[in-house]
Amino acid sequence: MSTRSRHEARWTDERSTVTGRGPRSKWWVLPILAAALPLTFYASWRVYNDIDTVTYEVRQCAEPLAEDASWADVTAAGCEPAPAEAMSMVLMRGEEPVEPDRTEGSLLSWDEWAVNSPEHSVQLVLEDPAETIVIAEPTNERVRTALTGDSADVRWGGFIGGRGPKEYWVLITPTR
Repeated sequence: MSTRSRHEARWTDERSTVTGRGPRSKWWVLPILAAALPLTFYASWRVYNDIDTVTYEVRQCAEPLAEDASWADVTAAGCEPAPAEAMSMVLMRGEEPVEPDRTEGSLLSWDEWAVNSPEHSVQLVLEDPAETIVIAEPTNERVRTALTGDSADVRWGGFIGGRGPKEYWVLITPTR
């Protein structure tokens, strides 16, 4: 009688015996895969969307700014930090308004924010009317967008867009 390996065909000889290890059940692998797969998807989603804390610093400017203003115009406008309690600000995640997680002096912070999501917009409600409001990126030294006000110039809103920095300035020029 001859022996054959497992990878050889059965029809080589019916009387030959099989050598090597038989199949073993690896049932414990299934729960590990069932737990690892969702964790991998969740971690990938967090990395892809760049989940992090986003801060907006409220600054009051002496001169009005426009969307096409250069960074030299921003520095010349004399924008100084102002208390954030004089306004109400929400970031929009699609159509869902999201209140800030923390307000400290002139800083408004949102934790666990998807920085790379393309659906961000902002809404502000001021106590006193403003002439202009622009959103600037201090890390990139550029003006990102100008907000649009209502007829009373106390409610402002605009599209911010995605893939931006994690720090913004809200540059408010009060009416004179």
